Amino acid sequence: MLKMTIRQENQKPRTIRLPYFFIGSAGRIATFKSFWKIIGSRRKQNQEEVEYNEKLSFEQIDWRDIKPVLKEIKKYKGLTIVEVHDKNGQNVKIEL
Repeated sequence: MLKMTIRQENQKPRTIRLPYFFIGSAGRIATFKSFWKIIGSRRKQNQEEVEYNEKLSFEQIDWRDIKPVLKEIKKYKGLTIVEVHDKNGQNVKIEL
């Protein structure tokens, strides 16, 4: 489970827990070509001109590349990925 903790000065810490199932499902949906066709058609409707070189990076990612990474991440429970502190007392921590 991916756990994000956000702490702000004079406030209670907020914790967001994201199960690997949701991460895997979102990754699977994001790698469907039909999903990006729908996104592309919506973008063309909202913008009059879309540059040819402007592509979203998920279009080129294959699910077969993501699946082993998600399986391997599960082995490292408790590993801190990101921990950022601000001068104002704000703090963000992401751990597995």
